[in-house]
Amino acid sequence: MSTDPDLRTALDHLYETFSRHPLPEDTVVCDHCVPPELVRAARTGPLRSLGAEALEPYAWNHSTWGGEADFRHYLPRLLELLITEEMDGWFVGPILAGRAAAHWHDWPDDERDAVVAAVGLWWRETLGAYPRELDAPHLLEIIGREFRLDPAPYLAAWEEMAGEEAAARHVAALVRDWRGRVAGRDAWYAAVDAWLAGPAPARLLREGLAGARSPRAERELRAALDLWEEPRHRDLSVAPARLGGHE
Repeated sequence: MSTDPDLRTALDHLYETFSRHPLPEDTVVCDHCVPPELVRAARTGPLRSLGAEALEPYAWNHSTWGGEADFRHYLPRLLELLITEEMDGWFVGPILAGRAAAHWHDWPDDERDAVVAAVGLWWRETLGAYPRELDAPHLLEIIGREFRLDPAPYLAAWEEMAGEEAAARHVAALVRDWRGRVAGRDAWYAAVDAWLAGPAPARLLREGLAGARSPRAERELRAALDLWEEPRHRDLSVAPARLGGHE
């Protein structure tokens, strides 16, 4: 677990806010999808003590396991496990975010605010380390496409980390993986597209390159900067690939 006090505070607030949702006494689970012992494992012990092994079966089968009450009960722990990379973010991240966004228009403001605060710290945790299992481009897609949040404050936070090698290497991943303008009808995509074509990515790459601590990081950042500086790269219009790349 990160020692970042802001992250710890955000997670504590998330748990406190959602503590109004106890685990239902009776939960209907498809017994063809989930063995009883896995259900018991996810219902045994305090929420904050449940590990990924106990909760991944719920994440994989959330549509046939209980209902909204179960989801809101488990949500703080699921988010924490994603932020700390104890759970498979590539699979669980989009599912969790998509389900939350599909229902949270009916949630109280404090619940939505607590989730958004946790997502903001998730973003900063991601930018502060490289590699991450779920890289910044992929998380940005989850933030925009699944959570349906405005990417502007997340991009601004990225710019604030100029000079940090990890943040710059995440920019390099974005430059390598971003494709075209076709998805511009989505507001989040258009915002990222415009940011990528502006001066911020090059500044982050150059300042990261100046402080690169390994030959590999230097090669990655230099190659991404060369690619970003090609007019063809920024003007190309092709079908977009899914953001992110898993090393």
